[in-house]
Amino acid sequence: MKRFLDKLLRIFGYSAATLIVLLAVLVGLFRLFLPRLPEYQEEIKVWASNAIGMQVEFSGMNARWGFSGPELEFYDAELIRPDNRKRAVAAARVGIGISVSSLVFDRAFVVDRVAIRDTSIEIRQLESGAWWVQGMALEDVPRAHSAGPGRLGDIEIVGEGINVQFLQPGDVRPRLFRVPRVLVSIDSHRVAVDGSVRLPADLGRQIDVSATQLIGVEPDQRAWDIALEASDVLLDGWAQLHESLRGRLLGGEGDIDVSFAFGSGGLRGATANVDLVDVALPGGEAFELSGRFEFDRSPEGWLVAAEDLWLATADHAWPESSLRAEAGIDDDGRVVMLDV
Repeated sequence: MKRFLDKLLRIFGYSAATLIVLLAVLVGLFRLFLPRLPEYQEEIKVWASNAIGMQVEFSGMNARWGFSGPELEFYDAELIRPDNRKRAVAAARVGIGISVSSLVFDRAFVVDRVAIRDTSIEIRQLESGAWWVQGMALEDVPRAHSAGPGRLGDIEIVGEGINVQFLQPGDVRPRLFRVPRVLVSIDSHRVAVDGSVRLPADLGRQIDVSATQLIGVEPDQRAWDIALEASDVLLDGWAQLHESLRGRLLGGEGDIDVSFAFGSGGLRGATANVDLVDVALPGGEAFELSGRFEFDRSPEGWLVAAEDLWLATADHAWPESSLRAEAGIDDDGRVVMLDV
């Protein structure tokens, strides 16, 4: 038994040493090759176009060996729609990282990180209520193709210095939302998004966003779990964004934390923690409001609840309260049980 273990250890040691030497040789070859990579700009444009689904153009590029492996950086990069030759996205810099393990073990050219810096995105709502992004309807936004010399596997997408211009019917100038940084992580199990948005002055200060979707499950079981933390929001500004709220919410500010699950069947559940002051409705007295609100929906029924609810005006405060309404429904959607 001891002889067998000694032999096994020697085999493992030889294999590990061989792998280390191989990686050292590959690193040396990469460092020699990377400075000449800009000579292959046209081939790289073709590869990137196939991977993204839109024509890729850039004025220059640089190649280097970063902390995580080979990195390419493109300057004045543009994504051009193939159907009408219009520019969809332009960014001052776009960087991509290449997976060393895929090159070594799979002999495949796999992008595992994309960084987009200093770009602008326009989101527009039409009179019909439809939404356009960069002049494209949402359903027309190109998807990445699986064919081509490059392929996308597990990947991180980083956005930095993004300006989002938001327009609604009748707007003369767009509202500007600034995104200092956003990170999108995609693997075989989930999609995760983390970022923050600095709001226009009439809407508040900032919203922190996190969202996760499990993709290793059946499509009808997939849902987005989304959390929003909004700081110093101005309710009257947000009311102007939706026609049904205009003129019905005249004031109010504070913090709102919301989390909800949204799946193929619509909203499945939501919770909200609010702490608001100077809330003003038409013809009413301004008041303060705080508490936790909850909504849950399932095939068996629904639940609406409020916990630690507190309401106060200038001359009166209601005691802290909890409210709850729960209903059970049958297969036809009729209420068969109601508990309040």
